[in-house]
Formats: sequence, structure tokens, C-alpha cells
Amino acid sequence: MTATIIDGKKVANQIKEDIKNQVAARTKEGQRPPGLAVVLVGDDHASQVYVGNKRKSCEAAGFYSESHDLPADT
Repeated sequence: MTATIIDGKKVANQIKEDIKNQVAARTKEGQRPPGLAVVLVGDDHASQVYVGNKRKSCEAAGFYSESHDLPADT
């Protein structure tokens, strides 16, 4: 049995490109793009980084992205 080496970055980039193309086709047909809404409560740095990365991913894929940042005492 032979092992097959998979280039994870290459596969991930292809999937992201496919999703971006599907979203573009959807919006070209007059449909709304998919979206992600995030509620972030407090000032946890790790959570802010995580949510920031989600926002960037949404933008790169053509998704609608909305965030609600609330104070820690919410």
C-alpha cells in the first residue's frame, strides 16, 4: 500500500475559490449572498482574533458579514 501525500493548503485554496465562484454566480443571478452574523461579548483578545479571521474569510468569499460587539457586562 502506498501513501498519498495531500497538499492541504492547495486543497483548501481550491475549495475557497470554488465557494467564491459559487457566491459570485449566486449574486449575479440577483440572489443575496450567504452571510455570517457574529455576537462578540467582552474584550477577550483570542476571541477578537478568531472573529476577525472569520470576517476576513467571509469578505474573501463574498459573504455578507455582520458583527455585534457588546461590552463584557452584557
